[in-house]
Amino acid sequence: MNATAKLFTLANSQAVRIPARFRLDAEEVDISRTADGALILRPKPRTAADVFAMIRERGTDWSDWTRPEQGAARPVPVLD
Repeated sequence: MNATAKLFTLANSQAVRIPARFRLDAEEVDISRTADGALILRPKPRTAADVFAMIRERGTDWSDWTRPEQGAARPVPVLD
């Protein structure tokens, strides 16, 4: 699904008018650039539930994940 969008200047930033069919249900986005210069916009997660939903959508295989070594616990001083 492709479309053309207009670029314009807003204050000291460049902005893009996103067509309605590409509307994002988000208040903020994470922006990244690929090696070929393409920009990728991803809705920024608002809650922990959003983060877990994004992880599930990516379908990453976590079967080989192990908890990293945490080291030795330090004693906590007694408070009077």
